[in-house]
Amino acid sequence: MTGTERRPAPTGVPSVLPPVPAGITPYLAGYSRETPLPLALVADPVRGRLAYADETPYDRDSWGTLWTRTAMPPKDRRGSPRPQAVHPYRQRRAMLDLWCRICKQPVDPGYTGPYLFLRRAGGGAVREGEHTGSPPLHLPCAAVAVQVCPDLRGCWTAAWARHAPYWGVTGDVHDPRTLAPRAVRVEIQAESSAVRWTVAHRMLVELQHVTPLPRAALEREWARLGRDRLEHEFARIAALTGAV
Repeated sequence: MTGTERRPAPTGVPSVLPPVPAGITPYLAGYSRETPLPLALVADPVRGRLAYADETPYDRDSWGTLWTRTAMPPKDRRGSPRPQAVHPYRQRRAMLDLWCRICKQPVDPGYTGPYLFLRRAGGGAVREGEHTGSPPLHLPCAAVAVQVCPDLRGCWTAAWARHAPYWGVTGDVHDPRTLAPRAVRVEIQAESSAVRWTVAHRMLVELQHVTPLPRAALEREWARLGRDRLEHEFARIAALTGAV
């Protein structure tokens, strides 16, 4: 596939944006052979928390939270992209270091902010203190995201956040006695006692010092970059994501 091939622009894409090169797959996206792995859950009576019977150091994050297991075959054996799916490990890695959800590169290597976040617009404008499991984006990568990410197509809103510290996880909370699921896909704050009995699926950060960015304002930012610059950036992103 060459960098000159373009995918048709989906409905609702701003007119200031050139079409995205065919083959770009966001870093976060899942693949057909990245399937969930069996989980043998046990109670750890010494630490008073949920554990795996065959647990390894890679099963927990830096805060000691247990994470779901998903297959990670070599890149050439992942199968076909599933843009609507998110791989838990790649999501966690991107959130931890605030990597771009599209190209995997650091959004701000100096970690000084602000960071650009996009999400589906159904809940209104992005609010101060909001929690998100969607990593930030570079400005050109945001122009890619609104064309290739199913959760953003035709219905998105944006904001700048000066800081985005770790807040907790989205996961499944299990009963400490029976180990049966008690609550599924719920947000659990890092300081909560429930996190000790949770299998995490997504890492969450808290958006602080938020400046909402109306759609028209973001489109002006893209227009300011210009079509030629955006096409150049799209080609760079295609190379980074293996589309060329």
